[in-house]
Amino acid sequence: MFCQHCGTQMKETDETCPQCQSKQPPSWKKFVVSVFLMLIVGIGVGITSITTYQSATEKTPVVGMEVTHLKETYKRSTLFQTPYFIEVREAPRDLTEVIADAQHCVYTIVTWGEQGSGFLYNEHGMVVTNAHVVQGAETATIITKNGNEYEGTLQGSSNRLDIAVLHVEEFEGREPFPMEVDEPFRTGEEVVALGSPGGVHNTATIGHITNTNRDLWIGHYEYEDLYEISAKISEGNSGGPLLAKNHEKFIAINAARNLNDPSIGYSIPLYKVKSLIDDMIAGEV
Repeated sequence: MFCQHCGTQMKETDETCPQCQSKQPPSWKKFVVSVFLMLIVGIGVGITSITTYQSATEKTPVVGMEVTHLKETYKRSTLFQTPYFIEVREAPRDLTEVIADAQHCVYTIVTWGEQGSGFLYNEHGMVVTNAHVVQGAETATIITKNGNEYEGTLQGSSNRLDIAVLHVEEFEGREPFPMEVDEPFRTGEEVVALGSPGGVHNTATIGHITNTNRDLWIGHYEYEDLYEISAKISEGNSGGPLLAKNHEKFIAINAARNLNDPSIGYSIPLYKVKSLIDDMIAGEV
């Protein structure tokens, strides 16, 4: 190649003339090579862009399907919410309310030589008391909380277990207070002794079961598996019910007190004498 200004021969790699130092225009070969390289690079970039675009457009429906699936899953989950189980417990009633309800079923029982207490046992007008309260009598006067008097007829009596049942026709259809006649109660249970000590109606003394399974003999009466209680029992309480405060049920029949320590009383568990009471009502005793 030759310099375009002075005609001096030059090498292909010379950018200026070694003679006149003038800058030479680029060779057409270099120009062609540059254009060719640029064209190849441009084609490569275009192919890559097209491939990337096609990949993106092919994946778009899949993403859409996944989003739709998640939406459907959310809809189904909102239709079937996880249930919340909340145990609702009633607040315990005030003891005065419980006693007031119970006393509607507690009576004063009077015979010619004795005064005691009793309570309604069932809807057929049957009243339970102690046998020693009605000993030797065929009838008794039954006095309610309101002072109304009715005649009760002896339905049955035990000479050994100090249990008796009276029938009062006017009480038929009345609902008795709830009773526990199947299960025993343990030491520590808070209890209320109901009855008419000394002929005073509607009295209540509060205490606890202090022991169980006490056995006693009083006269010819045998007492087995008694509840020993700290609720005071006085003369006239005999035959009245023992109320379990927290369970709001009659659980025993008040029977006796400790003569050496009047603060200790004894009650006959209903679960021990239920079958005997039922036999008396059926006329089998």
